Amino acid sequence: MRKCAFLYVAAFLIATAGLTAVYAEEETPFGGTAITEEKSSSDKNLETGDVNTKSVEKVEEEKKDGDFPQSGTVQGDNLRLRQWPWGPVMGKYSTGDKITVTGVDGEFYEVTVNGVKGYMHKNYVSIPGTPATGVAPYYPGDTRSGGYLSKEEGTQKSKDGAEGKVPASTDTGDLANYPGGKLPPDKFIALFGPVAQASMKETGVPASVTLAQAILETGWGGSSIGDAKNLFGIKGTGPAGTTVVHTQECYDGKTYVTIKDGFRKYHSWQESIDDHAKLVSNGRYKSAWDNYQSTKDADAFARGIHQAGYATSPTYADNLISLMKQYNLYQWDK
Repeated sequence: MRKCAFLYVAAFLIATAGLTAVYAEEETPFGGTAITEEKSSSDKNLETGDVNTKSVEKVEEEKKDGDFPQSGTVQGDNLRLRQWPWGPVMGKYSTGDKITVTGVDGEFYEVTVNGVKGYMHKNYVSIPGTPATGVAPYYPGDTRSGGYLSKEEGTQKSKDGAEGKVPASTDTGDLANYPGGKLPPDKFIALFGPVAQASMKETGVPASVTLAQAILETGWGGSSIGDAKNLFGIKGTGPAGTTVVHTQECYDGKTYVTIKDGFRKYHSWQESIDDHAKLVSNGRYKSAWDNYQSTKDADAFARGIHQAGYATSPTYADNLISLMKQYNLYQWDK
């Protein structure tokens, strides 16, 4: 028996004129799906082809400098080779590229690629017995967008990352000053477009679909589940805990029951976007994500995640695509 759910709050707004409200599967109030089945540590990140089966601490215990050199492979598109941990970028490599790993420095491997020495983040490098986790790391400073830290700071941040001493993903720029609430379409797109685009470059999830889903799920920001900063209505416990609200569960499309349920709460809007990207690139949605990597067809990706069970509404994918076309959200996929 399938269920659909939506928040029983006055803040729910229909995303755009002419579109019907999209009610969510049991895991979201507006159009999301279950993540409780996919909260395994073996989830694969969007940049990687391998599955995480070991913790960073376990990797550190098993792989000491004396175990190297070892042959390795890159497991992430556009993986950066840096001069030192979180240092200047010297080149970019893609899944399957061969490298030689010569040591460990915090959360980075020391590597040699085509005779060039540098550092690559361990999460996107596989060596025998230690597959890439593919888990998106915390990016200090502006390193996510290609910036770099001094050698001293970068080395320390790398060590902190390996020890788990990193802050939650933080909002920057205009996003840091956004308190939540409904925005005009142009303001919402201008605010979240660059964030979705940056996420796409790291995760491979089309920004156009991320934006369209955020619009539908929140009604242009009108409802992000109280102060949970939950842009996609994902249920469960988030990095900042759980927000419990009234929801209505719809059984067999006929019977509605009002219940209280918990939804993921985030420290930042960025965390919500990162969590969504992880969800729609793994598990039941992986085939849709894989297809997008080769076709770059955002419409097909929207249909793919819908067919995989993202929402019970029969018009969910059509509604996303309508938004993408009406507001030219495809421009953020570049």
